[in-house]
Amino acid sequence: MKRALLNTIIVAAGYLASRVLGLARDVLISHQFGTSAELAAFRASFGILDLIYLVVAGGALGSAFIPVFSEALERRRDAWRLASAVLNLTLLALTVACAVVWILAAPLVALTVGRGLDEAERALTVDVLRLMLIQPFLLGVGGLAKAMLESFNRFTLPAIGSNLYNLGIIGGALFAPWLGVYGLVWGVNIGAALFVLVQLPGLRAVGAMYRIRDVANERGGNAQSVALARSDSIHRGERRSGVRRAFFPFLNLFYAEGVGRMLRLLGPRLFGQSAWQINMIAIVSLTSTLGSAALAANAYALQLMMLPHGLIALSLATVLFPEMARQYAAGDRATLRATALGGVRAVLFLALPASAILGVLALPVLRALFQRGAFDAASAALTTEALSAYALGLAGFAAAEVIVRAFFAMQDTRTPVIVGIAAVALNISMGWSFLRLGMGLSGLGLAFSLANLFEAALLLVLLGRRLGGLERDFFRATGAMILATLACALTLALLYHSSFVVLPLVAPGDTYRWPGDFLPLLVWLAGATTAGILAYAGVAALFRVPEFGAAIARGQRMLTQVRLRFS
Repeated sequence: MKRALLNTIIVAAGYLASRVLGLARDVLISHQFGTSAELAAFRASFGILDLIYLVVAGGALGSAFIPVFSEALERRRDAWRLASAVLNLTLLALTVACAVVWILAAPLVALTVGRGLDEAERALTVDVLRLMLIQPFLLGVGGLAKAMLESFNRFTLPAIGSNLYNLGIIGGALFAPWLGVYGLVWGVNIGAALFVLVQLPGLRAVGAMYRIRDVANERGGNAQSVALARSDSIHRGERRSGVRRAFFPFLNLFYAEGVGRMLRLLGPRLFGQSAWQINMIAIVSLTSTLGSAALAANAYALQLMMLPHGLIALSLATVLFPEMARQYAAGDRATLRATALGGVRAVLFLALPASAILGVLALPVLRALFQRGAFDAASAALTTEALSAYALGLAGFAAAEVIVRAFFAMQDTRTPVIVGIAAVALNISMGWSFLRLGMGLSGLGLAFSLANLFEAALLLVLLGRRLGGLERDFFRATGAMILATLACALTLALLYHSSFVVLPLVAPGDTYRWPGDFLPLLVWLAGATTAGILAYAGVAALFRVPEFGAAIARGQRMLTQVRLRFS
């Protein structure tokens, strides 16, 4: 348990640093580009880049690879042979995908992320997309290295790599006054290279080896050799041909015990990840019909929502996933149930108040972070419209992260994929309908939030059935958290609206001036946020939410340790 806590702290610190650097990156970008057409082209290209990375070598590969690789390590099989074959498959798939996108870049942009852009904006998006195709290739290799290290409970170097990626983009943003959007492009590519390089010493430390041997040389008595011998016998007749003899060693580059099972696990997840990324591309495509400024504003809102999601959900889910995979492999269902449901409750306890703060105080938060330089009052108002709606679904989006990992740990990729596809269909249909009703960016954000809440709720019900039912205490604690969140939101709303007369800089409209109003805004934000958190904590304490008690206990232990150290 102590080791899991330490790993959670490491990952959370890494995500915190990554998100802080991400904020610094976005502050620099917003100052240079605001919600301009150049930034819209840069943001739009990521819809296609993320499709390549996430589908081929991102979450899809990691969710299938870690359980199989962890099992190979647990049972002392040739895990590095498996890792080498998966690496070869990944490199082949990324090469083919990037080549296809390079060739078809223009029609892809026109039909998807650039549907609502004019000719010049589309041409710029195509150019930016082609120059950044090295990014998914490098991130794919780095993502596989990350999965290997996390299987050994090594989380430090992957966390550092994520931060170096952001530092690369920040470096590119600093050159934007001279290179324009191409400074960001090369910053992305350099950051992706750093993400890979920093993890290589970690792989060496855990004994990683590139292991590919010809089938003809495999004559051991272990299970791997038996499997290869069977494959050899199947193809014995074919290998009589000289062409087959030359081609078979090439096929061996992609074979190892466990690859077939990993691909079977990967299949549904790959389909689901494709559907999810197509969903994101659809959001970008729908947003582009509102203009390039709306496209850029929507990207800022999504990025800001990802800050608490990364700190709260991704950090915990990243640590719990290998633990749950080992618990399932060991047949310890009771511990797996406690780990999964405990993770969901912990995420909800933190994500719900974060949702209230971002939803109610969206405009003041955006002003404090971005409103300067090219990011003006109109940019802030447009981004607020999106962020307020996205914040409604933050808790569902965060909880689903842990629930999905629980299914993956049980080597069930089919259930979350089917639910995810249903959520994607719901999101796209509602987004299109809300746009037709004239709801603009808020309609797209609302559709996203409702779809994510639906996905989390349905997955939670299915997980409960799989693990023997949800505890009554789970529903009691979750209900208390929701009541506490309503108290937090009401407190924030009252403070916000009552401050318009006394402090006009927080009111909607062109009322904020940088830099004179920056410090008063920060002080007001700190006070309002503190009041909201106190309201949340008060209701949580009243209903004796266990997570609140655990947080107080951890805080007291930390204070005791500090006093002992300095006494």
